[in-house]
Amino acid sequence: MPLPTWDVFIGLIFIVGIAYGLILRREKTITTLCSTYIGLVIATSFSSYIFDFFNGNKVVANQIWIRSSASLSTVSIATLLLATFLVSGAINSTSSKAGDVSFFEVIVYSSLNIALILSAVLGFLPEEARAGYLEASRFARILFDLKTLWVVLPPIALVILNFRRK
Repeated sequence: MPLPTWDVFIGLIFIVGIAYGLILRREKTITTLCSTYIGLVIATSFSSYIFDFFNGNKVVANQIWIRSSASLSTVSIATLLLATFLVSGAINSTSSKAGDVSFFEVIVYSSLNIALILSAVLGFLPEEARAGYLEASRFARILFDLKTLWVVLPPIALVILNFRRK
C-alpha cells in the first residue's frame, strides 16, 4: 500500500485549519491570524538566542543553561508554534465576543493563516531538508515560492473585507 504524499498531508492541514476557523468564528480567527504574525516575529528575532541557550552557549543568571542537540530549525519552528499558541490563547481567552459568522471571511483568513504558518515552517527548515520537501510536493513548492505573498496578503484581505463589511 503506497504512502500518502506530502500534498495529501498539506491538504489535510488546510481542511483542519479551515474547520478550526469555522469553529472559532470570524473575530477569533482574525486574532489567531494576528497571533501567527506575532509568533513569526518572535521566532525570527529570538530563535538564535534560544538555540544558543539550548546548546549551552548562553547562560541565564550566570547559572542556568541547557545542553541539547536541538537544531536551529527545530528551535525556530517550536518557537513559532509555541508563541502563536500562547499569544492566541491569551487573546482568545480574554475575548467574550464570539464574532459574526461569515463563512467566506473565515475560510479566507484560515487559509491565509495556514499558508503563512506552512511557508514559515518551510523557510525555517535546513536547505537540504527543504529541497527534499519541495521536490516531493507541488503544494509545498507553491507555498514556499509565494512566501512573500502569504506575508502581505492577510493584512490586505483584512482591509478589503472589513471595508466591504462597512
